Amino acid sequence: MKEITRELESMEPSGVMMDLLLGVDVESLTDDQKLTLLILTRKAMAALHYVELSLVHGIEDTAEIAMAVREPEQSVVRQKEYSDVLDRLPQCAELLRRGEIDPRRLKTVDDRVVHLTDPELVAQVDEALAEVAPELTRTQLARRATKAVAEADPLGYDQRRLKAREDRRVEFTPLPDGMAQLSIILPAIDARQAYDLLTQDARALAKDDRTTDQKRADAFLDRFLGYGVDRKVQVHVTIPVETLMGLTEDPGLLDGYGPIAADSARELAMHGPWRGLLLDNRRHADSMTTHKYRADAPTREFIKVRDGGTCTAPGCTTPIQELDHTVPWPVGKTTATQLKGYCAHHHHLKHRDYTATLDPDGTLHWHTPQGRHYTTHPHQY
Repeated sequence: MKEITRELESMEPSGVMMDLLLGVDVESLTDDQKLTLLILTRKAMAALHYVELSLVHGIEDTAEIAMAVREPEQSVVRQKEYSDVLDRLPQCAELLRRGEIDPRRLKTVDDRVVHLTDPELVAQVDEALAEVAPELTRTQLARRATKAVAEADPLGYDQRRLKAREDRRVEFTPLPDGMAQLSIILPAIDARQAYDLLTQDARALAKDDRTTDQKRADAFLDRFLGYGVDRKVQVHVTIPVETLMGLTEDPGLLDGYGPIAADSARELAMHGPWRGLLLDNRRHADSMTTHKYRADAPTREFIKVRDGGTCTAPGCTTPIQELDHTVPWPVGKTTATQLKGYCAHHHHLKHRDYTATLDPDGTLHWHTPQGRHYTTHPHQY
């Protein structure tokens, strides 16, 4: 059955696929077979969304559509405007037709290229992202798309950043049951610093039955109302040396956020403490080793930079919380080529029925209890 399973997963959406999905007895399937049909279902849904966009794109009378599908006409107008994405991003749209990406990922790309006015630049970004989109989560794709747009049009990206900065604000929204929501829109670096500071405050509070989110909210009130304890907080921004020297406008990478404009990265380097950490093209460091179980500070920092500050399990974007010896210590040495960063959940998972192997260049291979194989690669800046 496994060979048939693999063949089915490579199918393009078709009538045969729909007949299979609609006629299957789910209760009679193994978990591995259910996973296969789940993949096929998502493929079919993506392909049907492509068909829907194509149909809306080809009908001029939005009132006619609205009456037929029983939707407000304004909603149909917005969908028709968006359907231009089929022409704007033909390569990514083709991935949708084949079921290799879902509608939300196509929308994620389109939201970031909409500011590009040069069709050649749009085509350039479309081609670059179509090569990687099927392997990325929506969050990962959003960061990659932001980076691609910034590299394609650095001047326009910086102008939009400056304009967006003017939109910073604080909003108060009443909520039911005596609660309210306070929303703040800030430049990414400032917001990341504030969030990390509140997280530090929350972790310093006494252990009780409050969740981390609740403690973070309480810490915000303590600090804002003047009762908090002053703390220093660090944010990590990775800046290519060419960008730092002004030779290129490639964006920096803010941990926990993603790409930021080259000017913002340079400004941060000018006004804050920084240290150099050279990464070769394969982003590994055989020389970083210790005979102890715990990695030293330079090795921990290197791994965090190499892995982009986020858990390296497939699809995870949670900040790194723990380092793991891919081959258990002491057989596996404490070296940068042997260590990977994980969130607590995936670190625990890796020591259960899941296995992971690490290539010298940082490529990670995960094998699941169902015998499936997933690969993650060193973070791309």
